[in-house]
Amino acid sequence: MNWDEVLGSGSHFVSVLRLGRDAQKRLVELGLDDLDELMSFRCGSTQRVWCVFEGNTMRVLWWDPNHNVCP
Repeated sequence: MNWDEVLGSGSHFVSVLRLGRDAQKRLVELGLDDLDELMSFRCGSTQRVWCVFEGNTMRVLWWDPNHNVCP
């Protein structure tokens, strides 16, 4: 997929301030609490893969099968 197709499929950037409390706490534990936003890749109706965007590389953080990271 190209970038336009990714964004057109429901994937998008999400401010870490919108994440659930547990997800924000986990970012602190991982030393990633300096991030402003994460990428939510839509993989189905509720399934998401959460990533950190670094340059033109995405680093996977979490598999979120029930859309609980950012309800």
